[in-house]
Amino acid sequence: MKGLFITGTDTDVGKTYIACQIASELNKRNINVIPRKPVETGCKLINNILLPDDANLLLKASQSSSSLDDVCPYRFTQAISPTVAAKLSGESISLKQLSFACTNNISDTDFLLVEGAGGFYSPICDNALNSDLAIELQLPIILVTDDRVGAVNQALLTINAIENSNLSITGILLSSTNNDSFNKLADNTSELSRLTNYPVYKVSHNHTIPVDLIERILR
Repeated sequence: MKGLFITGTDTDVGKTYIACQIASELNKRNINVIPRKPVETGCKLINNILLPDDANLLLKASQSSSSLDDVCPYRFTQAISPTVAAKLSGESISLKQLSFACTNNISDTDFLLVEGAGGFYSPICDNALNSDLAIELQLPIILVTDDRVGAVNQALLTINAIENSNLSITGILLSSTNNDSFNKLADNTSELSRLTNYPVYKVSHNHTIPVDLIERILR
């Protein structure tokens, strides 16, 4: 199965932005991208329907014919971990259910783009972490981290966790959402490149995904 699993060192590090950029670039190359964010919290209730913002952005970026229900079948209003949100809503989600939601109706010619929820070791369902879903899917990993103080430490810890899960890493992306004094003085990109064997990219929200990364994804 061709595809990617987008994970992060934490929540709110830019996973959805990166996933949307990748989906858009692959779509330009006539690749049929099938987006999946099987569970999302912090959804807004509009007209008695829970609307998952991240999943909706993924769907639009990929220009997929999938329905929003296909992309994100499990939705909760509480902006907390999916495991806790499900319990508060009187629901239960299993790893098997999430895996099925990701792989159902996927053909050999499709490109499955899955975005996790939170960091690599964040709980995502009953008795399972994002790492467990990634292992179940066996997709190459894109690791996203916020380009700030502590990014190198968080990235190295997560890289070690991914390697211990025997999963391959396609690239490490430093997501830069602002131009504060730290970003002008520090160079996390060079530091991570020096300390790992994986390609490291800095991605600003004002620029598109590097062509080199898209080429690596398609190899």
